Amino acid sequence: MFAVNTYEEIIKNERRLNERHIIILLFVRPSLIGAEKIIAEFNYLHYNSGKFCSIYAVGYTNGESEWSYADYQAIDGVDGLNWYYSDQAFVDFKDKLENRLKWKYSGEIELIVLQSNPEGRDILNFENYLVLDVNHGIKNGYVESFPRLMESLLRTSRKEVEVTQTSRSLQKSKYKLTEIVLVAINDCKKVPQPVKRIIKDRLFYRTSKSYS
Repeated sequence: MFAVNTYEEIIKNERRLNERHIIILLFVRPSLIGAEKIIAEFNYLHYNSGKFCSIYAVGYTNGESEWSYADYQAIDGVDGLNWYYSDQAFVDFKDKLENRLKWKYSGEIELIVLQSNPEGRDILNFENYLVLDVNHGIKNGYVESFPRLMESLLRTSRKEVEVTQTSRSLQKSKYKLTEIVLVAINDCKKVPQPVKRIIKDRLFYRTSKSYS
Protein backbone atom coordinates (compact mmCIF):
# COMPACT_ATOMS: atom_id res chain seq x y z
CA MET A 1 0.00 0.00 0.00
CA PHE A 2 1.31 3.42 -0.94
CA ALA A 3 0.55 7.02 0.03
CA VAL A 4 0.18 9.28 -3.03
CA ASN A 5 -0.88 12.85 -3.65
CA THR A 6 -0.28 13.08 -7.41
CA TYR A 7 -1.15 10.99 -10.43
CA GLU A 8 2.49 11.21 -11.51
CA GLU A 9 3.61 9.53 -8.27
CA ILE A 10 1.55 6.46 -9.14
CA ILE A 11 3.02 6.27 -12.63
CA LYS A 12 6.55 6.64 -11.24
CA ASN A 13 5.98 3.91 -8.66
CA GLU A 14 4.37 1.53 -11.16
CA ARG A 15 7.30 2.05 -13.54
CA ARG A 16 9.63 1.22 -10.68
CA LEU A 17 7.68 -1.95 -9.82
CA ASN A 18 7.45 -2.91 -13.53
CA GLU A 19 4.97 -5.74 -12.86
CA ARG A 20 1.55 -6.77 -14.12
CA HIS A 21 -0.91 -6.68 -11.24
CA ILE A 22 -4.17 -5.25 -9.94
CA ILE A 23 -4.30 -1.61 -8.84
CA ILE A 24 -6.77 -0.13 -6.34
CA LEU A 25 -7.19 3.61 -5.87
CA LEU A 26 -8.65 4.22 -2.41
CA PHE A 27 -10.53 7.48 -1.90
CA VAL A 28 -11.03 7.84 1.87
CA ARG A 29 -11.15 11.28 3.45
CA PRO A 30 -10.60 11.13 7.25
CA SER A 31 -13.75 13.18 7.87
CA LEU A 32 -16.09 10.58 6.32
CA ILE A 33 -18.16 8.09 8.30
CA GLY A 34 -16.17 4.89 8.71
CA ALA A 35 -12.90 6.44 7.56
CA GLU A 36 -11.18 6.06 10.92
CA LYS A 37 -11.62 2.28 10.88
CA ILE A 38 -10.41 2.08 7.28
CA ILE A 39 -7.30 4.15 8.01
CA ALA A 40 -6.59 1.77 10.91
CA GLU A 41 -6.38 -1.00 8.29
CA PHE A 42 -3.60 0.66 6.26
CA ASN A 43 -0.72 -1.26 7.84
CA TYR A 44 -2.48 -4.60 7.40
CA LEU A 45 -3.44 -3.79 3.81
CA HIS A 46 0.16 -2.85 3.05
CA TYR A 47 1.40 -6.34 3.94
CA ASN A 48 -1.66 -8.25 2.77
CA SER A 49 -1.65 -6.78 -0.74
CA GLY A 50 1.87 -8.04 -1.52
CA LYS A 51 3.18 -7.88 -5.08
CA PHE A 52 -0.10 -8.84 -6.73
CA CYS A 53 -2.00 -5.64 -5.88
CA SER A 54 -0.92 -2.02 -5.50
CA ILE A 55 -3.22 0.00 -3.23
CA TYR A 56 -2.88 3.79 -3.40
CA ALA A 57 -4.37 5.98 -0.69
CA VAL A 58 -5.26 9.21 -2.49
CA GLY A 59 -4.43 12.50 -0.76
CA TYR A 60 -1.83 11.01 1.58
CA THR A 61 1.95 11.26 1.77
CA ASN A 62 4.50 9.46 3.93
CA GLY A 63 7.01 12.34 3.94
CA GLU A 64 6.19 15.55 5.78
CA SER A 65 9.36 17.16 4.40
CA GLU A 66 8.06 16.67 0.85
CA TRP A 67 4.61 18.10 1.65
CA SER A 68 3.60 21.11 -0.38
CA TYR A 69 0.15 21.65 1.14
CA ALA A 70 -0.59 23.71 4.24
CA ASP A 71 -3.63 21.73 5.44
CA TYR A 72 -1.96 18.39 6.17
CA GLN A 73 -2.96 16.31 9.21
CA ALA A 74 -1.03 13.37 10.65
CA ILE A 75 -2.55 9.87 10.71
CA ASP A 76 -1.17 6.44 11.61
CA GLY A 77 0.40 5.05 8.46
CA VAL A 78 2.54 1.97 7.78
CA ASP A 79 5.22 0.45 10.06
CA GLY A 80 4.37 2.79 12.91
CA LEU A 81 5.25 5.88 10.90
CA ASN A 82 3.03 8.89 10.38
CA TRP A 83 1.37 9.55 7.07
CA TYR A 84 -0.06 12.96 6.26
CA TYR A 85 -3.41 13.74 4.64
CA SER A 86 -4.49 16.90 2.81
CA ASP A 87 -7.94 17.76 1.46
CA GLN A 88 -6.24 20.04 -1.06
CA ALA A 89 -4.06 17.21 -2.36
CA PHE A 90 -7.12 14.94 -2.48
CA VAL A 91 -9.12 17.45 -4.50
CA ASP A 92 -6.23 18.12 -6.89
CA PHE A 93 -5.88 14.39 -7.58
CA LYS A 94 -9.65 13.90 -7.91
CA ASP A 95 -10.02 16.80 -10.34
CA LYS A 96 -7.16 15.61 -12.55
CA LEU A 97 -8.51 12.05 -12.65
CA GLU A 98 -12.01 13.28 -13.50
CA ASN A 99 -10.48 15.20 -16.40
CA ARG A 100 -8.65 12.07 -17.62
CA LEU A 101 -11.66 9.76 -17.27
CA LYS A 102 -15.43 10.09 -17.48
CA TRP A 103 -15.55 8.99 -13.83
CA LYS A 104 -17.10 11.39 -11.32
CA TYR A 105 -16.32 11.12 -7.62
CA SER A 106 -19.38 10.39 -5.46
CA GLY A 107 -18.11 12.22 -2.39
CA GLU A 108 -18.08 8.99 -0.38
CA ILE A 109 -15.46 6.31 0.30
CA GLU A 110 -14.71 4.76 -3.09
CA LEU A 111 -12.50 2.14 -4.67
CA ILE A 112 -11.41 2.26 -8.29
CA VAL A 113 -10.09 -1.08 -9.51
CA LEU A 114 -7.86 -1.18 -12.59
CA GLN A 115 -4.70 -2.94 -13.74
CA SER A 116 -1.11 -2.12 -14.57
CA ASN A 117 0.23 -2.35 -18.11
CA PRO A 118 4.06 -2.35 -17.95
CA GLU A 119 4.41 -3.40 -21.58
CA GLY A 120 2.29 -0.53 -22.85
CA ARG A 121 2.73 3.16 -23.41
CA ASP A 122 0.37 3.96 -20.51
CA ILE A 123 1.25 1.89 -17.46
CA LEU A 124 -2.15 2.52 -15.88
CA ASN A 125 -4.83 0.65 -17.81
CA PHE A 126 -8.22 2.29 -17.19
CA GLU A 127 -9.89 0.56 -20.13
CA ASN A 128 -12.21 -1.60 -18.01
CA TYR A 129 -11.96 0.01 -14.58
CA LEU A 130 -14.61 -0.62 -11.91
CA VAL A 131 -15.85 1.62 -9.09
CA LEU A 132 -17.36 0.63 -5.72
CA ASP A 133 -19.02 3.01 -3.25
CA VAL A 134 -18.06 1.34 0.02
CA ASN A 135 -20.46 3.07 2.44
CA HIS A 136 -23.43 2.63 0.10
CA GLY A 137 -22.59 -1.05 -0.17
CA ILE A 138 -22.39 -1.49 3.60
CA LYS A 139 -25.58 0.52 4.21
CA ASN A 140 -27.55 -1.68 1.81
CA GLY A 141 -26.01 -4.97 2.91
CA TYR A 142 -24.18 -5.59 -0.37
CA VAL A 143 -20.97 -6.03 1.63
CA GLU A 144 -20.73 -6.73 5.35
CA SER A 145 -17.73 -4.51 6.06
CA PHE A 146 -14.73 -2.82 4.46
CA PRO A 147 -12.22 -5.34 5.94
CA ARG A 148 -14.21 -8.29 4.55
CA LEU A 149 -14.52 -6.61 1.16
CA MET A 150 -10.78 -5.92 0.94
CA GLU A 151 -9.83 -9.38 2.20
CA SER A 152 -11.99 -10.98 -0.46
CA LEU A 153 -10.86 -8.54 -3.15
CA LEU A 154 -7.18 -9.15 -2.41
CA ARG A 155 -7.70 -12.90 -2.28
CA THR A 156 -9.36 -13.00 -5.70
CA SER A 157 -6.76 -10.59 -7.10
CA ARG A 158 -3.94 -12.86 -5.92
CA LYS A 159 -5.59 -15.87 -7.54
CA GLU A 160 -6.06 -14.07 -10.87
CA VAL A 161 -2.48 -12.78 -10.95
CA GLU A 162 -0.99 -16.15 -9.98
CA VAL A 163 -3.00 -18.02 -12.63
CA THR A 164 -1.85 -15.55 -15.28
CA GLN A 165 1.79 -15.75 -14.21
CA THR A 166 1.85 -19.55 -14.43
CA SER A 167 0.31 -19.68 -17.91
CA ARG A 168 2.48 -18.51 -20.78
CA SER A 169 -0.57 -18.12 -23.00
CA LEU A 170 -2.11 -15.68 -20.50
CA GLN A 171 0.94 -13.70 -19.42
CA LYS A 172 0.16 -10.72 -21.65
CA SER A 173 -3.61 -10.95 -21.47
CA LYS A 174 -5.81 -8.58 -19.50
CA TYR A 175 -6.99 -9.48 -16.06
CA LYS A 176 -10.68 -10.26 -15.61
CA LEU A 177 -11.49 -7.29 -13.40
CA THR A 178 -15.25 -7.83 -13.49
CA GLU A 179 -14.88 -11.43 -12.37
CA ILE A 180 -12.45 -10.44 -9.60
CA VAL A 181 -14.82 -7.84 -8.17
CA LEU A 182 -18.01 -9.92 -8.53
CA VAL A 183 -16.43 -12.89 -6.76
CA ALA A 184 -15.23 -10.58 -4.00
CA ILE A 185 -18.72 -9.10 -3.53
CA ASN A 186 -20.31 -12.53 -3.50
CA ASP A 187 -17.88 -13.70 -0.81
CA CYS A 188 -18.58 -10.80 1.56
CA LYS A 189 -22.21 -9.84 0.90
CA LYS A 190 -24.47 -9.52 3.92
CA VAL A 191 -27.84 -9.94 2.25
CA PRO A 192 -28.82 -13.20 0.50
CA GLN A 193 -29.41 -11.89 -3.00
CA PRO A 194 -27.73 -12.62 -6.34
CA VAL A 195 -24.66 -10.54 -7.19
CA LYS A 196 -26.18 -9.79 -10.60
CA ARG A 197 -29.00 -7.97 -8.82
CA ILE A 198 -26.61 -6.14 -6.48
CA ILE A 199 -24.52 -4.68 -9.30
CA LYS A 200 -27.60 -3.16 -10.91
CA ASP A 201 -27.43 -0.51 -8.18
CA ARG A 202 -25.36 2.15 -9.94
CA LEU A 203 -24.84 4.06 -6.70
CA PHE A 204 -22.79 1.07 -5.49
CA TYR A 205 -21.22 -0.54 -8.58
CA ARG A 206 -20.12 1.28 -11.70
CA THR A 207 -18.02 0.38 -14.70
CA SER A 208 -16.06 2.48 -17.18
CA LYS A 209 -19.15 2.31 -19.41
CA SER A 210 -21.42 3.72 -16.70
CA TYR A 211 -20.06 7.22 -17.38
CA SER A 212 -20.41 7.17 -21.17
